[in-house]
Amino acid sequence: MPLYTIQPERIIKDQHHRLRRKFILATSILLSVVIVSTIGFVLTGRYEGHLKNQIIEGLWDTLNLVSTVGNLEELTIGQKIWGMIVITIGLGAVLYGFSIMQGLIHGKDMYRQWEQRKMKQALETFKNHIVICGYGHVGRRTAEELIKSKLDIVVIESNPEIAQEASDDGFLVIEADVTCSDKPLQHAKINKALGLISAMPEDSSNVFVCMVARELNNNLRIISRGEHENSRQWLERAGANDVVVPGESAANLLASLLTSPHLHEFFTQIASRGEYTMLEIDLHNHPEIKNKTLDALTIHKKHRGVVMSVRSRNGEHLFNPPSDKTLSTDDSLLLLVPSDYERSAPLIQAD
Repeated sequence: MPLYTIQPERIIKDQHHRLRRKFILATSILLSVVIVSTIGFVLTGRYEGHLKNQIIEGLWDTLNLVSTVGNLEELTIGQKIWGMIVITIGLGAVLYGFSIMQGLIHGKDMYRQWEQRKMKQALETFKNHIVICGYGHVGRRTAEELIKSKLDIVVIESNPEIAQEASDDGFLVIEADVTCSDKPLQHAKINKALGLISAMPEDSSNVFVCMVARELNNNLRIISRGEHENSRQWLERAGANDVVVPGESAANLLASLLTSPHLHEFFTQIASRGEYTMLEIDLHNHPEIKNKTLDALTIHKKHRGVVMSVRSRNGEHLFNPPSDKTLSTDDSLLLLVPSDYERSAPLIQAD
């Protein structure tokens, strides 16, 4: 997928001016050859009658010569000399003009302009998507996991080589420095996004991104990477809903490998095999579930899924809930379901 590159206004204007100059040059060459050749034929006295008819005849002979498809007869010595000049110089000038035109149509600058416009139009259609800032090891793995949930993803990366890798992986990529201004996030339609993941290695960069993203979309769910434990409070103050510290997660993993190896093996198999995945379903989008019990769900009957927890509005979890648990639209379900489970699938079998 092509890259969407955010360039300074000065560079964009320079590109437009360069394309305009090439177009004007090519058009001027073609028109000049036709006009000068036509005037030359008229002045040689080749035609008779009204001046208007002479100009039309001269234009016709010029196009015949330049296109090399015509044959002019009954020429005087002077007219033949002028014809040879038109063929020698005019044909070369016309070919040069057409080569410039062809370069404009099929050239790199025009192709880039076309691709940029197409990418911008694609971004305009995005809604409820995920924006990932930084496509390093953490950002790449996060994108690979999110794509399993069939969510639209926009990656913002400043390194051209890494940005190209993200594009080769099939993601829509904005090549820009997200820490310089709010333009990259605005181009990524952060105001319509569902969530943002700031996965850059520097805490200062993540703080800036969280702060700007929260300012642009107050309802956005922001997850940030933190390099140090004491950076958690700054990231949360900047607007992050949750902060993940890789060092802390690694420490927990090391401990769990020793104390609960089979539990870790269970989650690893879920992640690596891809047969099952964990989902959170907000029942606010499922009004049909109101006052129904877990036993009425199709998750375990039709999809071989398991309800691991019911999260109430106040944030309390009921793990391994009983089948007669009454549900509310304020609840959320934490599910273990097959990887091909559709989030939009009905939770209750229609009558």
